[in-house]
Amino acid sequence: MGDRLREKVALVSGAGSSGPGWGNGKATAVLFAREGAKVLAADINLDAALETKRIIEGEGGICEAIAGDVSRAHDVASMVDACVAAFGRIDVLHNNVGIVEIGGPVETSEESWDRVNDVNLKSMFLTCKHVLPHMERQGKGAIVNIASVSGIRWLGVPYIS
Repeated sequence: MGDRLREKVALVSGAGSSGPGWGNGKATAVLFAREGAKVLAADINLDAALETKRIIEGEGGICEAIAGDVSRAHDVASMVDACVAAFGRIDVLHNNVGIVEIGGPVETSEESWDRVNDVNLKSMFLTCKHVLPHMERQGKGAIVNIASVSGIRWLGVPYIS
């Protein structure tokens, strides 16, 4: 156990794993707790967030879990409000949510395009929008936005030179 985040509060979106094992969000939430942070584990799947909470608490850390869809402003506001209500502040926002849908521009529906953009881009806007006022009042904070190498090339479309 370290203490680099002692007395800090971290809100981690996508803090559960979408499958068995350890995804980036779960690993980040647990590592932050191991470094002394109080963690709000947020995930669209409450059971996944609760699994992360059980791991953190099993190691002696402090964690609250909440369900929410980061592509919806109301859900994001609720996550931020829950974090501030539980811990009084937010020192670290870790955006770790992303999806991919296979296909190129011809095969992809407009609804699919909108969903990917809402989850992958709009979610970062919404979380920052709702967290930044708290960090500004505190006079400090850190935001970590995670991206994927998938952004380099559209999956499912062969590279054409």
